[in-house]
Amino acid sequence: MAIKLPKLDQNMPSGSAGVEITGFPQMLHTRSFGHPDMLFVPLLEGAREAADLCQRLINGGESGDHAVTMSGIQLASNLLKVSGFNLSSRNINNEHSYFVNLAAGTISAQTRLYAEVSRRTSMFNVEIAGKFREGIYAVRIVGDSATTLQFDDQQLHQPMFFTTVLAEQCLHMQVRKTQPKCILVDTGNDDSTEVHLSLFAGGKKIPLVLRQKEMTGEWDMLEAHSRTRIGPLPSTATNHLNLALSEMSAKLADKELPSAPKGGAAPQLVTIAKDSSGS
Repeated sequence: MAIKLPKLDQNMPSGSAGVEITGFPQMLHTRSFGHPDMLFVPLLEGAREAADLCQRLINGGESGDHAVTMSGIQLASNLLKVSGFNLSSRNINNEHSYFVNLAAGTISAQTRLYAEVSRRTSMFNVEIAGKFREGIYAVRIVGDSATTLQFDDQQLHQPMFFTTVLAEQCLHMQVRKTQPKCILVDTGNDDSTEVHLSLFAGGKKIPLVLRQKEMTGEWDMLEAHSRTRIGPLPSTATNHLNLALSEMSAKLADKELPSAPKGGAAPQLVTIAKDSSGS
């Protein structure tokens, strides 16, 4: 199966890239299709196809090393059929770098992501790595090895995933590092209350928002980044949450807290818990 790249237009990010493949002695290079929104998914699909060939060769009696070499050659050949790819030396500096290890079944990338908020652009050097059979990938901001994000194959197929979704999540992650992991927020506009927290579920760290309905007092669960409603908070959990907030409000009522400065200041944040990671 030939590797197909998205159509390159003025709205699609680009950039140079180098691709290293186990079992293939040279690096592949492109000047135009290097951005992950262009290359990550096609390279991932090509790696899976090459891994299938590797396994068939091993089942047919080939040695492991020879099977990896042959499947690596197939992946490189498919990339070279795409206009804009060629062979190059390994000393070329690229904006994006990809590494495919067919023996280990892994794919990794080093790239730059940009997130723009309030006309200010933040740049992140990130490393992405995962096993392409499992379809789960970890993202680490270079220089911050303790902080990671995860995404999966389903998320990959969102339009411009790396440019929009992942870049914004990197920005939110860095902002959250300077804030409490779980906060009670008085929005000030509609008298509603929100609780922000992060939970581990299915091997992923998921940011959530619990938002209380003003009229009924019920709580909704929302995905934090997209504000997508997940569903109502179960009644048993609601009772515990209301009790915790009530007791905290009573304690806070006995303390003198600094008043917010005038002129539309940001709402006051009150820590009520830490996230389940224990950090």
